[in-house]
Amino acid sequence: MLILNPRGAIVGIIKKILSSNREMDYNMVNDKNKEISFLLKRGAIFHQAVDRAKWYLAPKFFHVVDFPTHLEVETSFACQMRCPMCTRRKMPKDLTYGTMDFELYKKIIDEAASRGVYSVKLSWRGEPLLNPNIVKMVKYAKDKGIKDVAFLSNGERLNEKIAMQLVDAGLDWISFSVDGMGETYDRIRWPSTWETIVKKIRFLKEYRDSKGLKKPLIRVQSIWGAVKDNYEEYFSFWDKIADKVYIIADQKRMNEGVNFERDPNYVCYEPWRRLCIGWNGIVPQCISDYEEYVILGDVRKQSIYEVWHGKEINKLRETIKNKRIFSNKMTCNLCHDPGIMYTKSIKVGKRTVKIGLYRGQELDVATMDSRPKSPDKLKE
Repeated sequence: MLILNPRGAIVGIIKKILSSNREMDYNMVNDKNKEISFLLKRGAIFHQAVDRAKWYLAPKFFHVVDFPTHLEVETSFACQMRCPMCTRRKMPKDLTYGTMDFELYKKIIDEAASRGVYSVKLSWRGEPLLNPNIVKMVKYAKDKGIKDVAFLSNGERLNEKIAMQLVDAGLDWISFSVDGMGETYDRIRWPSTWETIVKKIRFLKEYRDSKGLKKPLIRVQSIWGAVKDNYEEYFSFWDKIADKVYIIADQKRMNEGVNFERDPNYVCYEPWRRLCIGWNGIVPQCISDYEEYVILGDVRKQSIYEVWHGKEINKLRETIKNKRIFSNKMTCNLCHDPGIMYTKSIKVGKRTVKIGLYRGQELDVATMDSRPKSPDKLKE
């Protein structure tokens, strides 16, 4: 059969994969046209399709691919913010904090590139812009042929110089955590302010567009609790600036205690999808193991391949396959992901959008305030 529009056919495959397997706690509120536009602007359409097929389909059959197609690489475990909903506020004091050494980073990227890794996200528990080598890290990964290089950021340390450098380095996309608008944002995301974060993201877009480029694609996201009373205003504002707008389901993270209903039949596919590498080379059980309760390996001493096929991760996979996931008392048993979800319909303009939310994990945003109590500190 002759396919007249192969690119369109591949996009159709991606859409089917995404529509049937979308991560329910990350809710995109843009319309379908903008979603398709985002996919096309990312480029490497065939590689996207292959990556998503591996991401969603291989775990369904508990099939271990030869090498993960995606890596979370924590370029920084430092952060200048103390957001009330962030798990960092209650992390043990004995955890070591820092930024990833460039030589270790090169070791990781070199192996990843040689193994055909599709995507690398340069963030996990900290703020990537606090790593002085972040621009160099983006460029190194792109020069090595990694198709999709991105990171999440609070944006507070972004300035015009860094914004221009990230665009020129070839960053594929960046996601800004912008929880709420105006005073709500100011309370949650101090020392950043609503006025300054808007200005910074606008500049990034304007500089990118002035160069005639499509990338980095810009995502903006907020937790549901921060926009539940004005989500339409939030979306309408950012839809003019960002390429994608997300509403994230409120979550109670590990160190907040498990006092919500969980799905007893929940199956976690993370050990078949990706590896997360901490700033010091430590490989935790998954991206939700913020406190490093279970260590799968150490890429300072091992290859990524050895960790991916190692004893510890295979033990974890067997635990999940045998439906004993909640026997992991300090990790899976404390994770928010197995929480029971429900669907809520919201009106965005003329459209009705269905979003997934966790039952019993709602956050009281009205009481959240990360600003210092001292007036002098607020002025700094």
